[in-house]
Amino acid sequence: MNSSIGIVGGGASGIFCAILLASSGFKVSIYEKNKILGKKLQATGNGRCNIHNTHLNSTNYHSSTLTSQEIKKIFENFSYKQFNKKCLELGLLLKAQEDGRVYPISQSAKSVMEVFNFFIQKYQIKVFLEQEIKTVEKYKDKYILNHNKSKLLDFLILSCGSEAHSKLGGSDSGFVLAKSLGINVVKTYPALVPLECQFKFLEELSGNKIEAKITLRQNNKIQKEIVGDVLFTNYGLSGFGILDISLFIKEGCEIVLDFFPTLELKELENIFIIWSKCEKNKKLEEILVGIINPKMAKIFSKMLKDSIVHTKSLKQMAYLLKNFIIKNPKLRGFEGAEVSGGGVSFLEVSMDFESKQYSNLFIVGEMLDIVGDRGGYNLAFVWASATICCNHIVKIAKISSKKQ
Repeated sequence: MNSSIGIVGGGASGIFCAILLASSGFKVSIYEKNKILGKKLQATGNGRCNIHNTHLNSTNYHSSTLTSQEIKKIFENFSYKQFNKKCLELGLLLKAQEDGRVYPISQSAKSVMEVFNFFIQKYQIKVFLEQEIKTVEKYKDKYILNHNKSKLLDFLILSCGSEAHSKLGGSDSGFVLAKSLGINVVKTYPALVPLECQFKFLEELSGNKIEAKITLRQNNKIQKEIVGDVLFTNYGLSGFGILDISLFIKEGCEIVLDFFPTLELKELENIFIIWSKCEKNKKLEEILVGIINPKMAKIFSKMLKDSIVHTKSLKQMAYLLKNFIIKNPKLRGFEGAEVSGGGVSFLEVSMDFESKQYSNLFIVGEMLDIVGDRGGYNLAFVWASATICCNHIVKIAKISSKKQ
């Protein structure tokens, strides 16, 4: 096919689109504002590349402009099985864990990029690095970019990512570009992100990590409950459990940490009372070291005004460990976010990811108003949106060539 395609953004979705389309005979160019392609992809999964998840479900995705049925349809059109088959064709072997998370068997994000780079070279995909596209013009049925105003593109794909991971080059440039075209963008926000909060003894607790049941409450009503790691930091809370709950944080909410979710409050009270009776000279801190690390035991013992060991203080401590309340947590910001929520409204695109306003213009990946849970769900959507988009472009090009 002689059609020329411009891809704005050389992240995961842009690279995948480029390889799929170039392998079908299109002339493909990638325009990337950073110094290298796939910078964020190489950092995913702590460098191991959590590339997909076998347990795909619409409940793992959150969008204000896409229904659960529409999300389900996307993954019916491009499932994990199809993605795995494509990876095998590319020479990339994957391994699924029991929890559904999928990694390259090499356990290396860099190996994924090496595979992609091989095909970028094989198909002679043109890559323009440090090239930020700031303007898009429509000329008849073609597109012109500010990079080269003499070059006419038959198709244009926006795959610019989001502001998340700003240290790795994430920015709102794609949304600025979309808005310049009159495309509606739902307000973006950091997602899968640590929380900023203030409470007494935060500085002393910083650096301590513990598993807890994390309950999110709004107006005294439970909104979400998750069990996971909680890491106390100098600014607030982090850890996998906190990243997971961050998707549901709203203004004026509160978080309740239960450090012993497998024990009822009465059970914990009785354990403390029994221990205090067995060793009558034990201080509160000395009782606590039997269930939490010594540093935390010392800090929590200071939280009670009455540090003398008696039934009342032991019950108060049990309650505190089961109901550690943190009020008004705030999302830390895009710099520490794994992904972003919000983005281009799905009301702006078809289920083939083609713009409803501009024919032959497509928007894919993290630019869209959807965010997945942690565990490979966001990359799963990236691959699906890229593939569905490319399949539609191939279909359009075939119809066009027949007319000619």
